[in-house]
Amino acid sequence: MQKMILTCCAMAFIAMAQAKSIDNAKLSIHKNNIKVWTYQDERHPVFLYKAETSYDVPIEKAVSLILDVEQAVKWVPYMGSIKLLSRDNIKGDFTLYMVLDFPFPLKDRDLVVQGKMIKNANGQITIRNKAISTGYALNPNYVRLTDYQGDWTFQKLGNHKVKVSTYGYANPEGSIPLTFVNMFVQQQPYQMLQKMKTELAKPVSSSVLPEALR
Repeated sequence: MQKMILTCCAMAFIAMAQAKSIDNAKLSIHKNNIKVWTYQDERHPVFLYKAETSYDVPIEKAVSLILDVEQAVKWVPYMGSIKLLSRDNIKGDFTLYMVLDFPFPLKDRDLVVQGKMIKNANGQITIRNKAISTGYALNPNYVRLTDYQGDWTFQKLGNHKVKVSTYGYANPEGSIPLTFVNMFVQQQPYQMLQKMKTELAKPVSSSVLPEALR
């Protein structure tokens, strides 16, 4: 069974907010039961974001979708490919390689992500991701992203209801207008959570989580 963590992304430019309470956040999108906040700080010219929604499925099914690498290219916007490099189901550690398919004339991006799966005492599941600069050879066809962080959190609201939140920041590197990047950051998490809803509506045979999350 080939399963692995998706970064909240695959998120082309996006990934994680380091503080979960955001004083200066702007509610950029609120529709179809999805909220997306964007904000900036003095360290990051690109918007950081937080997005959240809820789904009428068990928490295990929602987490399993995020861990399923084979399905990633079907529902994560701009995901070109994703490859599992390593994973420890007991410790919850993983490493993956992703290629982000950007629209022409932008050059595609790639990144190596190191992550951690955690289950708290209250049952909340967190998937933390951070880009690293080593672990996979540079490809001249891509721009390598190294400044990325991203989180997924899953909170059980009932036997068949889960709250899903994702936080993110990433420096897209290269010559891309900042206004274009920030517009993308507002739209991409909304599109992703919409597509996630569609995927979760499909039947699955089982949703068995790795040992680190049981």
